Amino acid sequence: MLHNFGSGPAKLHKSVYEQLANALIDYEQTGLSILEIYHRTPLYEAILEEAIQLCKELYLLDDTKEVLFMPNGATWHFNLIAQNFLQQKAAYIHSGNWSKKAYDIALEYGKAEIIASSENNNFKTLPIVEQDLSGYDYVHITSNNTDIGTQFHTYPKHSIPLVADMSSDIFSKPLPINDFALIYAGAQKNIGIAGASLVIIDKAFIKNTNALTPSYYQYKNWVNANSIMNTPPIFAIYAMLINMRWIKATGGLEIMNAQAKEKATLLYHTLDNSNLFEVYAQEQDRSLMNVCFAMKDPALHHSFMHVAKEAGIIQIDGYRTVGGFRVSLYNAIELASVKHLCNVITAFDQNPH
Repeated sequence: MLHNFGSGPAKLHKSVYEQLANALIDYEQTGLSILEIYHRTPLYEAILEEAIQLCKELYLLDDTKEVLFMPNGATWHFNLIAQNFLQQKAAYIHSGNWSKKAYDIALEYGKAEIIASSENNNFKTLPIVEQDLSGYDYVHITSNNTDIGTQFHTYPKHSIPLVADMSSDIFSKPLPINDFALIYAGAQKNIGIAGASLVIIDKAFIKNTNALTPSYYQYKNWVNANSIMNTPPIFAIYAMLINMRWIKATGGLEIMNAQAKEKATLLYHTLDNSNLFEVYAQEQDRSLMNVCFAMKDPALHHSFMHVAKEAGIIQIDGYRTVGGFRVSLYNAIELASVKHLCNVITAFDQNPH
């Protein structure tokens, strides 16, 4: 049996795969594959409408929010956010690789500033914002940092709009949704497959759109077009719908959060009580989604990777600029797989070979 802890494209629940496989052959007994469905027919309209309503239901969204299902991943939104909303200057909180990428892209469109960074301690904690942010168009955060394994468990509260890249912890817990002006997420980590992204945006924030933004890149036009500005990635959006159905049937975001805490607590406890392993992130900011760690003695790295592979544990390589190991604990990762990994870690800790 394989235990896939990959960071994305990531594991989905078996029942989701089964439904996707059936839809590839015959979607809803129409005689058509899901890949053949035309996007301006009631068949796709029903998929999109249910996906929007399920997102609203899971996050308890009111009429002040719009939900968009869009093509591409989070990197596209690094561009769109700056294009749409960077008027004078934007504030970025630098907590790792992806927040820096978002900031660098914003600089291509106007003035952006890193107003807090934890680079001085190798991102092992999250930055603390101490300055007044009045005068900025928005403040941007990466809610979960897959490279080093940190996560915001509470969110910055300021007078300016809060924008969040939630690609790796979307749908993993309830949110104070009204604290955010815009949330965006690539689908392939926790809610679906590569090729699509989800956006939750405040209607009032949309009004701040820069008039010079090209039409195709304006969020407000995507709202007006009901997420169909061109042929959408139907199969990727359908995968998100099936996954949201599974989340709801499992018990919703409260259950997802409880399961995430249980899995992460077990793995962190195992690592903290080992002699050979060390966790990168400091305890108060540790991620429930991505547990990043390394051997205290780097010479043992390849030995553990070999042992893990022999035990059916795959895709635990650390981020390419960080090294070590990264274990992703997204919604579909089962507790039994985490227990198996912990047993392998403990056995190796007692007898490295």
